[in-house]
Amino acid sequence: MSIKEIGRVFTQRWFLGLVGVAACSIFIWVVGPLITVAGYEPLKSDFQRLVTILVIVFAWALINLTKQHKQKVREDESIQTLLEVDSQSDKEAASEIDVMRDRIEQAIKVVTKTHKGKRSLYDLPWYVLIGPPGTGKTTVLKQSGLEFPLAESLGADSIAGVGGTRHCDWWFANKAVLIDTAGRYTTQDSQEKVDSKAWHGFLGLLKKYRTQRPINGAIVTISLASMMSQTRTERSLHARSIKSRLQELKNQLGMQFPIYVLLTKMDLVAGFNEFFADLSKEEREELFGFMFPREVDDERGVISLFNKEFHGMLERLDARMLRILETEDDLEKRTLIFEFPKQLRVLQANLDEFLSEIFAQNTFEEPALIRGVFLLSSVQEGIPVDRLMSESTNGLGLGRLPLATNVNSSHSYFVKNLFERVIFKEQLLGTVNRHYQKQSGWMRTGIYVGCAGVLVGASALWFLSYQWNSKLIVDTNNQANHIEAMIGAESLDFESDVISAVDTLDNIMMLPLGKNSKYGHSDAVKKFGLYQGDKVSQAANNAYSDALSQHFATLLSESLVSEMEANKQHREYLYETLKTYLMLFNPEKYQQEEVIAWFNFYFERQYPGELNKELRERLLVHTKNLLENDEKGFSMDATAISAAREVLTQMSLPERAYQRMKMQFAKSHVPSFRLTDVLGPKGLEQFERASGKPLSQGISGFYTYNGFHSIFQIQINRTVKGLMEENWVYGDDLKAHEIDHDSAIQGVQARYYQDYVNEWKTLIEDIQLKQAPSLALATEQSRVLSGVERPIESLLRAIQKEVGLSKVTLSENQKAATEVAGKVAKVKFSNTADKLDMYLPEENGFNVALPGKEVESHFTEILRLSEQDFDDIQQAMVNLRSYLSDLSSSGNNQKIAYKSILDGTVTQDVAASFARAKDLLPKPFNQWLGELSQESVKFAESGSKDHLNQLWVTNVVRPYQRTIAGRYPFEPNATKEVRLKDFQRFFGYGGTLDSFFQEYLEPFVDTSKSRWRLEKEIGVRPETLAVFQRAKRIRQSFFESDNSLRVEFGMKPVYLDQHITRFVLELGDQDLVYKHGPARSKELRWPSGQDQTRIVFTPPESKREIAHTYEGEWGIFKLLDQSLKARPESRNDNIVMIDLKGNKVQLELIPSSAINPFWSNEMERFRCPQTL
Repeated sequence: MSIKEIGRVFTQRWFLGLVGVAACSIFIWVVGPLITVAGYEPLKSDFQRLVTILVIVFAWALINLTKQHKQKVREDESIQTLLEVDSQSDKEAASEIDVMRDRIEQAIKVVTKTHKGKRSLYDLPWYVLIGPPGTGKTTVLKQSGLEFPLAESLGADSIAGVGGTRHCDWWFANKAVLIDTAGRYTTQDSQEKVDSKAWHGFLGLLKKYRTQRPINGAIVTISLASMMSQTRTERSLHARSIKSRLQELKNQLGMQFPIYVLLTKMDLVAGFNEFFADLSKEEREELFGFMFPREVDDERGVISLFNKEFHGMLERLDARMLRILETEDDLEKRTLIFEFPKQLRVLQANLDEFLSEIFAQNTFEEPALIRGVFLLSSVQEGIPVDRLMSESTNGLGLGRLPLATNVNSSHSYFVKNLFERVIFKEQLLGTVNRHYQKQSGWMRTGIYVGCAGVLVGASALWFLSYQWNSKLIVDTNNQANHIEAMIGAESLDFESDVISAVDTLDNIMMLPLGKNSKYGHSDAVKKFGLYQGDKVSQAANNAYSDALSQHFATLLSESLVSEMEANKQHREYLYETLKTYLMLFNPEKYQQEEVIAWFNFYFERQYPGELNKELRERLLVHTKNLLENDEKGFSMDATAISAAREVLTQMSLPERAYQRMKMQFAKSHVPSFRLTDVLGPKGLEQFERASGKPLSQGISGFYTYNGFHSIFQIQINRTVKGLMEENWVYGDDLKAHEIDHDSAIQGVQARYYQDYVNEWKTLIEDIQLKQAPSLALATEQSRVLSGVERPIESLLRAIQKEVGLSKVTLSENQKAATEVAGKVAKVKFSNTADKLDMYLPEENGFNVALPGKEVESHFTEILRLSEQDFDDIQQAMVNLRSYLSDLSSSGNNQKIAYKSILDGTVTQDVAASFARAKDLLPKPFNQWLGELSQESVKFAESGSKDHLNQLWVTNVVRPYQRTIAGRYPFEPNATKEVRLKDFQRFFGYGGTLDSFFQEYLEPFVDTSKSRWRLEKEIGVRPETLAVFQRAKRIRQSFFESDNSLRVEFGMKPVYLDQHITRFVLELGDQDLVYKHGPARSKELRWPSGQDQTRIVFTPPESKREIAHTYEGEWGIFKLLDQSLKARPESRNDNIVMIDLKGNKVQLELIPSSAINPFWSNEMERFRCPQTL
């Protein structure tokens, strides 16, 4: 490592950070013990200082690793960005990227199978070939003399001859991997966006799969033929493209790499074959070009040496020319040989300008590392270019003199040794990926620092562990003798002073290495040395266990006994307390979770409030510790147990089971039935409770359909069975089994059914409709009752579901079983204390009626309502709404007059429809309808739809069938066509359709939307409105505002066959004539006054015209239809293609307005329905 590189290490950010961490660590270790904060010395001990230093070291390492990770993430995101596509136009690029990804993955798979391990990707250098299309990249590889043992398996050599590369081909030679890129990726001049995206995707693949050193170099191919034939502008564009690709390679891959320029197709320079015809095979394999030094003292960079090196090469050619001329006798060949160096000299200026534009240095870009320029010829084919002769003949006006075409030769010139002797030997000249290099450096630094930190930390922990265990032995010996004295000196009387007693327990529990000792450091520090804690902690644990069993157990057992004596009237709570007490003495029935839950609830009631929260928590800790002891120390009170059992057995088993279910599931997951959930927001405004209760107060979910099926039906057997199995709580098997299981089930069901009926009857009888004191409120009420919410029907259907407990289909039963059974079978409260809380009375107690039996027999009139019955009830509401709406809107004379025309004579009575609905409904629902019917009057029912249909058939359908139906253009293949007068009479402004719509439908149709819709239901289907809307579009396309039939448009010639001298389009008295001159638009109009449209093609020097006539007034549209069938794209680009007997012309149709009939299918789709 050089001194310069060592100096660079000292300026790196990571090294400066490491120095800072070291300085901070020394400061903490030396100065830390002197720091005091409010009397506290946070860095006094060695352990505290060591931990602080380790935290700083690991924080520094973590920060650096985080930065490295973020940089890696950004790098991965940048790669992913190159590979992602995000628009429809990028689909082609995505396809190309997928192809290249498959290629490179396939290639890497073959390589990893051939070599040992993934590192083989870096054993071979990778080179990328770029250059415009047709510069011979693939041919150079084929003629390079390299061996490609994997070509067959990779398919890289799949294109025969010297063809174009479609995407990228990976050529795996014995000594290198060469990536042959498509020429369009370099120029990006055909599909710029697709090619650019695919090129960047290719770079992303390189960066992803070969991160450390994506490539070892780049090879740029430039055709000498293009240098001779292209203009200066074209050469400049290619130079900029190549420069952009090279810059993108450097920037995206994050590295510098050598670049080799290959000037291909040297054989197309006139005189090449003759000049080098005498070369032997070995001489053809030599190099023809020159290398550049890595650095040069010139502001333009090493490319400034091009002219000098090229001139030296030409001097060598001149020397060779003299030797060849001495042996050549053919005059023509001597001329070509003599002029060959001059041909290259002519190219020198173009090449210098071209390469300078690519490689010249500037202050804004990192200079490219160009290593050399080489001239070569892979194959000899094509016609050579004689720049000297071309310039001379062009100056004399003689044109270009042809040269002999090269015979396709398999010889290659100056290619074979180029790769192995020059390019591959400099494979390590380029740099590695800067991002990868930086990440690797951070990784190594992190590993070194981490290892050092682990070593220091482990040593410190071993030392501290030894110190701690030594101190532990001394402290334990000093306090062990004090434990028994503490128990005797401190009072443990929980009755007189519970706080002092709990404090004493806490002190015993907190003895060093006791039950809950916080003595010393963590176990990790203790056990790094010779841990002695297991030997010295037994005495403290024994002292704490004795205090719990001899004193605290008495408090707990006496608490249970006193609660049983004080709560005999609350039988469920008494039952849970007795069961908890008995579990303490019955290991087989013991459930610690339930016992702890009971004591938690007891402590919350005994010591309530936030002030006693800490005391409750400490009591619960000691309770759990006591219950975990083998020797608990509880004493049984047989008298208290007998008294509790005597109270519990006074209630029958069905009564106990139902009361338990009722209290347990009153607050279950099943929601209550509320009118606010059934009635919509507007419907709620029309109802009230006679009792004055709010509508939101409903029936408990326990007495609903879901409660019956998902709770009662499932839990009844579980509850009864559980009570019968808990005979050990009652202590008397005969009492617990005074009735059998089935009888108990029936008794619980009877109580539940009766309560179910009472709950629902009470609610139903309490609902009533609000009185409407005015016509406006009555009208609004009728609108709500007949509206989409259908509140009466919704309420009845909801009641049907809730009281029809057996009206469930099989599929619904299965659904209830699968969705609810599992959930309800495991119904739990948040904790057992919540359940216990229910067993004690609330302030107002429970106001729930006792259950009864059978449910459905009490609601038969509601359950028998059918779909037809609901329709009749709703129709009555609709009738009332319509009648009241007409009354309240009598100020609108237009709609009232029209309605009287549609309705005809009065045929129905609102009261009669309400009478039928009243007969269907039970109380109080029939009373509601009676109140509503009293507010209604006789209703006029009409045949508005029949009347409208009669007018429609007479005024519209019959004229349509006579003049429009089945005729062109409404029927494209029809021989008959619609006469223009009939068309105008039917579709024009104020015509048949327009008049009918304005007179009968317009007041009730909303035409402001893109799709017309009815504002009021008058018996017209939406499909019929579409007919009128389509007719309007036809009218706007063909007719002026004054109802004149007129369509104006322009026709502009776009293309005419070369063998046709003249084309004519005749539209009545108008014509469009085109003779291959400048294309001009011709303004035309339709109708034209004559009944035909004619096209005429005139061949050259021929008196016979090729013509065709489209008969009829619609001739021009027939011509357009024929063009559209032959070329569907005309609908998008307005290009009319006319092909008459192989003679073609293309015309651009230019409508005068965006609203026009051209290419429209409105007339073809137009049909008049028989009815509205």
